[in-house]
Amino acid sequence: MTYIPSRFNFTYRRKEDENVIYNTFSKALLVLNEKEYIQYETLSFTDPELKEQLKENGVLLEDSFDEMGFLKYFHYKTKFSNETLYLTVAPTLDCNFACPYCYENRRKGRMSPEVQDAIITFIEDAAKRGTKVIDLSWYGGEPLLYPDIIEDLGRRILAVAERNSCSIRSHMVTNGYLLTPKIVELLDEIGVTKVQITLDGLKEHHDVRRPLCSGKGTFDRILGNLSLFEAFPIEVAVRMNVDRQNCGDFASLKRVIDGLGNPNITLYPSPVEDINKDTINEVSDFMSAEEFDNFTLKACEEGGLSAEDFSVMDDRFCFCTAETENCYVIDEQGDVFKCWDEVGRKEYRCFNLMDPDSIDYLAIAKYLVSDPFADEACRECVFLPLCFGGCKFQRTHLNKSVCGFTDDILQQYIEKAFFSL
Repeated sequence: MTYIPSRFNFTYRRKEDENVIYNTFSKALLVLNEKEYIQYETLSFTDPELKEQLKENGVLLEDSFDEMGFLKYFHYKTKFSNETLYLTVAPTLDCNFACPYCYENRRKGRMSPEVQDAIITFIEDAAKRGTKVIDLSWYGGEPLLYPDIIEDLGRRILAVAERNSCSIRSHMVTNGYLLTPKIVELLDEIGVTKVQITLDGLKEHHDVRRPLCSGKGTFDRILGNLSLFEAFPIEVAVRMNVDRQNCGDFASLKRVIDGLGNPNITLYPSPVEDINKDTINEVSDFMSAEEFDNFTLKACEEGGLSAEDFSVMDDRFCFCTAETENCYVIDEQGDVFKCWDEVGRKEYRCFNLMDPDSIDYLAIAKYLVSDPFADEACRECVFLPLCFGGCKFQRTHLNKSVCGFTDDILQQYIEKAFFSL
């Protein structure tokens, strides 16, 4: 049997007698000495155990094996599977905050009982078509402006899952200002296991970037509200939206979060992006993709992040769930979208729950037919199993390529994730 190297082997020399092979498909990492690496390069093996190890980790493949076809299979299988329903529900697009970088077009109003009923019918129909997992995200605006909707609709969705023998995982994105002991208890009761809350650095930066609509700061109250999760097994992912102005706060904020003493509360960075051309953002000094990657690596080096924070090591077969057929974002008017970044913008609407037969197939197709395997640059790229062509929203609406990988960046990620423990 003849064996050849995987096309997805990323290699570099780490030290004089230490060579790294990271396979971006299998996510396996091997460290070979010079003698072993020469055997790999020449495919002349004097060490049969080494050859077996390379085969087991997908670094060596049978020459007849269609590796690209194999990756395509998992990509298409993930994209068109009905097994998981990815459902994001926004009870309102109104918000009590006035964040200058917000990408949503805000509006008053709350989800009507009729739209809530239609969501239940929608989930029931998905279960009849084969859905076995309901992945539910509460979103907004600020969803906790209307906790009564979350309580009623959340309990009804739990009942649907039970009736149809579906498992359910539930998350929430909230600014954290309206949390109370009663609301945190409710979230636990309706099965919310993870909550995302944003702190944009320390008080001085955060209060300018994430004030109430009245202009009042919010840092102190949000930080205090984090203690409400002490008695519950809910993970809290504190997101810090970073740009050139506030990135220096990350390490200090990490110490503040760690000082809470709750291992379920973690901090992670995310870049501020200018994706809504209808608004003017005079606060943010945006980072480039390369600048953000370098910032993240520095944060890890300084002890702010751990290996688990590196999504490049995740197993996934699409860039995000918006590319999958069974993914929907529903706003308070019953309009349905594919991507969170489109919510509330009627020009991107796929259909309305109250009129499900009026479907804009082009709005759906722009996500489902986007194919990294049809792109010559993607096909030849060793990073393909990591990014699958990047964010489709940014490619479609912003005419922006979001391939954030370079040899140097991936090498640094590997060093921080595997060799800095």
